[in-house]
Amino acid sequence: MSLFLFLLNLPFTLTGVVPVILSGPYSFKLNKNPIALIFKVKSFWWAFGYFRYARAMTVGHIILMGPKELKNDLEHEIIHVKQCERYPVIFPLLYLYELLTKGVRQNRFEKEAYTLSKSVYRPIKQS
Repeated sequence: MSLFLFLLNLPFTLTGVVPVILSGPYSFKLNKNPIALIFKVKSFWWAFGYFRYARAMTVGHIILMGPKELKNDLEHEIIHVKQCERYPVIFPLLYLYELLTKGVRQNRFEKEAYTLSKSVYRPIKQS
């Protein structure tokens, strides 16, 4: 089933290649369940708004782990991949709607990911 969901979300996953390239990938790992391509990257220099201070991010089945990751950040991002599988094709739109109408802290997808992964919300300020 995971391969089918991966294929359904392929357009968004392919979109994730752009931020990977822009972020300077230096390491790669494949997660099998759920299927996720995990890249360690140098920085999110290109990001803006809320994403500017991200420690990690997920686009489809691609996970980008930034240089300032904290404990459980990868688990948090894996939960976003599972959410993408739970709402195939429409998850990015649902997430964006939550972000724009409720903000980061009240976004139901972020709340679920922080709770289940036991990761912490700690925005990183650029120096």
